[in-house]
Amino acid sequence: MSMLDTILAYGKCILDFALLFWFTMQFFTFRWEKRRLVSWGLLLGLSTVQFLINLLYIPELNTMTALLCSLILNLMLFKGSIAARLLCSFFEVLLLLICESIHVLIYASMIRVNMIAVIDDTIKNAGFNLCSTGMFCVILLVVRYFHWLKQRKENTELTITENLSIITVPVVSIFIIYYVFNILGLNTKLGNRADSLSMIFFLGVLFMNLAVILGDNHWRKRCQLQHELDRLSRIEQLDRVVIGQQDAFIEELKGLAHDYTKQIDGIKHLLQEGAGGGEGELVERDIRSYADEMLHHIEDSYRFAFIPSPALRSILCQTQLCCDSAQIQFDTNILFSDFSFMAFPDIYTIFENPLENAVRACSEITDSSLARRIALTISRKKNLIWVEIKNTKTNPVRVKHGSIQTTKLDESKHGLGIKNMKRVVKKYGGYSHVEYTEEEFVVTMALPVSFPASGG
Repeated sequence: MSMLDTILAYGKCILDFALLFWFTMQFFTFRWEKRRLVSWGLLLGLSTVQFLINLLYIPELNTMTALLCSLILNLMLFKGSIAARLLCSFFEVLLLLICESIHVLIYASMIRVNMIAVIDDTIKNAGFNLCSTGMFCVILLVVRYFHWLKQRKENTELTITENLSIITVPVVSIFIIYYVFNILGLNTKLGNRADSLSMIFFLGVLFMNLAVILGDNHWRKRCQLQHELDRLSRIEQLDRVVIGQQDAFIEELKGLAHDYTKQIDGIKHLLQEGAGGGEGELVERDIRSYADEMLHHIEDSYRFAFIPSPALRSILCQTQLCCDSAQIQFDTNILFSDFSFMAFPDIYTIFENPLENAVRACSEITDSSLARRIALTISRKKNLIWVEIKNTKTNPVRVKHGSIQTTKLDESKHGLGIKNMKRVVKKYGGYSHVEYTEEEFVVTMALPVSFPASGG
């Protein structure tokens, strides 16, 4: 075996095990995330063992070694069900074995001879055997793509993107290898020079595939990191909004405290006047009216102060301000308000979207005989949090293809509120339902308490 043959054969073994490792990583958790040198050392060690066994040119022994090495790789480097990892190892080696056979069968069909007759020529040609690695790579890329499609259906916020067109690189490389192997094999005048030329060409094809696939993987990671950075940036902006609203709330409370101090002084003055004059009954009535009005203002100011979730408190305070300006009655019955298990943006999605829609629907009521009213109820029954948002309305609900459409003028940027709400509720393992009549719109949500969010 020439030096180029040796390099190609060893490189093929490393590439095969790298593909096995990468494929298993799609389904199982990597055990040694911070000890990658150990992983690469094991990968190179198993590749070396496989390469040395392959030098014996015994197909049965090659297959058994590949299966054993695959089992060691999956059991040592990954966590998960042992049965699932064993099944994955058998599946991977079976795919590899099929690919090793198919490329020989195709070549035998091309030159119209029996498969047995070409095995001796192909098994010792490391460059030609790269076809099996290329086929294996194509199959794994297709499996990964369909696995990604399944994940995207379950999690619409999936940040990883997939580019199936990448398989054109190994597919075209396979055709080129077949062509070169066949042409140089027929050209007997070149002799040993043909072998050297083909090996150099096959090495070039190998490095081209590695560069393209690794570059694509690097691009996918960059996209994922950028998406995560954008998400964290949005969370930071929301945090700033909440902090700003809390500061404004504190300033408002300071102003109210000042006003209430003056009002209490006024009540004391009235009491002194009532005690010194003969109009005690009138003064008492004024004091009661004054006190009732002051208590009503205090209740409005502090009605959401007890809510532990800053995001929910901010949303409710903002909704109350909108309702006050639009003369909408905002009734709340909050018996549960601990949403610490839920991500900050998700709280905004499931509360702000339906409440904003409710305020808009009530604002569109022009008939003075009809009430403008929004009712929010949050309660806990056993292990479920129930949220109900009701609002009165007059305008008809627009439905297209089974989905509720926006009533805003700019339909390109809106209409996703209800969809996003349902998506987030589903993300936390919950249930959501929307129903409506001519005069009322009701959104109901049920969420498991302390449910760990999937994907996000």
